[in-house]
Amino acid sequence: MFKPELLLPAGNVESFFAAMEGGADAVYLGLKKFNARNRARNFSYADLQNVVGEAHSRNAKVYVTVNTLLKNSELPELIETLSALSQCRPDALIIQDLAVANIVRNFFPELQIHASTQMSVHNSLSCNYLKKCGFSRVVLARELSMHELSDLSKSVEVETEIFIHGALCYSVSGQCLFSSYLGGNSANRGMCTQVCRRNFNTSKGSEPLFSMKDFQLIDLIPDFARMKISSLKVEGRMKTPDYVYNVARAYRMALDDHSRIGEAKEILSSDFAREKTQWFMGHDVKNAVTHNSETGLLVGIIEKIEDGCIVLASEMQLTENAKLRCRNASDTDAEFIKIRRVERADGKILIYCNTEGYSVGQAVYLVGYENHPFSTKFHRPVSKKIFFPSPQKVESIRRAFPAVGSRGGEMRLFLRVSDAGILKKLNPNGFEAVFARLSISYAKALASMSIPRETKQKIFVELPKYISELQLDDWRNAISSLCSAGYIRFVLSNVSQMPLVPKGCIVATNENVYLMNDVAVNFIKSAGVRHYCYPLESDYPNMISGRDRGGIVPLYFHPDLFFSRQPISEKEFSDDAKRKYNCINRQGFTIVIDKNPVSWTQNVSKFSNKGFCRFLIDISYDNNLVRLSEILHAVRNSVKISGSTDFNMKKGLK
Repeated sequence: MFKPELLLPAGNVESFFAAMEGGADAVYLGLKKFNARNRARNFSYADLQNVVGEAHSRNAKVYVTVNTLLKNSELPELIETLSALSQCRPDALIIQDLAVANIVRNFFPELQIHASTQMSVHNSLSCNYLKKCGFSRVVLARELSMHELSDLSKSVEVETEIFIHGALCYSVSGQCLFSSYLGGNSANRGMCTQVCRRNFNTSKGSEPLFSMKDFQLIDLIPDFARMKISSLKVEGRMKTPDYVYNVARAYRMALDDHSRIGEAKEILSSDFAREKTQWFMGHDVKNAVTHNSETGLLVGIIEKIEDGCIVLASEMQLTENAKLRCRNASDTDAEFIKIRRVERADGKILIYCNTEGYSVGQAVYLVGYENHPFSTKFHRPVSKKIFFPSPQKVESIRRAFPAVGSRGGEMRLFLRVSDAGILKKLNPNGFEAVFARLSISYAKALASMSIPRETKQKIFVELPKYISELQLDDWRNAISSLCSAGYIRFVLSNVSQMPLVPKGCIVATNENVYLMNDVAVNFIKSAGVRHYCYPLESDYPNMISGRDRGGIVPLYFHPDLFFSRQPISEKEFSDDAKRKYNCINRQGFTIVIDKNPVSWTQNVSKFSNKGFCRFLIDISYDNNLVRLSEILHAVRNSVKISGSTDFNMKKGLK
């Protein structure tokens, strides 16, 4: 039977050796920049060369994550990084930003690229399109059901990779804006503050509404082998080497001999992680949220800090080889306590360590024991000199992707609605186009609806962010009916949806196709996209630092802070800062929005002076024409809408 690759995380050199000793076929790791786990220790170029050499000597592979979104100012450093990686020769890069794909395929074709799960790929059509764009593998969305994965695997023409173990995000990967919204710490830029693990206030009290249990799909390995899934991936670049080793050992056992899955599960039972779920893969959706958002066992709360000593009350027996993590209740960062020695006195545990950064009231968790020492050094270290391109060469590569968007001109407004009925009442005058964000049933009905001719000519039907493998035929049929009825304009929520739109149609992309920089814009313009939106989480300095001015700037919107397949019973909640949020269910997805909109209407003059002339007003959560009149008045006068927020436009995106 086909045996999938076993892919383990390596957050540092010790974890790399732990993965190798546990039986991994491949590891994935990040450099110091441009990876979605910036808080892991990560690797230098010298480390990477040694990891690649060591892994290849064991017939194992190394994949490097270059999977964050990039600002315009970071493009030169990205080019230098790709040049260095081409000399280190990893087996592939895992990427999210279309700029990386664009630069690699034009200047570093020797580098293989894999589509990160952050690209939100969830059907075979998208997989096959990305293959044509130069991707050799696609890391699929974690929200797939077994039925969807089975059907997808029959039609896919590229290698596929799935997550099988580790932490789950509440939101669809790549579609979470909550961390960015609260403080400019973008999950898409490796800065996630794990908002989904926090407590929120509801009518029932304070609780972690969105904290998911951990993934564990070891029972389904025979099914994945039958489907010929190329790679099975374990999450955990922030985990301990012991965790990496034991998880690798368990899955190696199960992959090599399916009859030993029960034995392998016993190894996993002591991983000090959260409760487990098979989620959509095992029809385990109802019980997938946990009330315990922490990993590990609670040892106690810090009661006192003395010179070089943390004191807490606990009955737990600890030794010096315990792995302890400390987390502040209002923060999401956690770090290991470096224990020098442990003593007990009068019912207290005294942990002698470096106490800097810790405070009374913090919770201490046991996350494992360091029982198995792993190497931190390479036996035959090799570090060849890395040659970086000259500044002139870097600039010539950057300039090879021309800015295609025009500067200046008359203001052009784009409108988004989500109610087909409002299209009958809408006065389209003054709008360049109307984006209709419709459900599949409304999209089908639109083909036979009586819409005024002047409105119909401006309608772009917007495809959803998530189209299941089981919905592909429905959308193909709906699009065919729309085209027959004269609707030939479409908005994509993912560039890989391009094959759904017949040739000859006019194509736009929305803000979910992340275009944070000029080279990414060049990618989608080269693919035939006419209109495109800038990301909601971008900031003003990044936008004006680029050469492109042809995109659509969002002016008024409610960002989808969470976009999830996981249902939630609450309709509204608040955070500790008294901000209020709504939970909306649309077409089977839970969408969390702030009750207050984001408005950049006060910046219209500023944007116009910098050459931007296309702007988006999104009333898809209002569908209120009276509200639209108020927004238009604010746009014309370049004033702020009362009660609105700025997102990252003013405070900045980290």
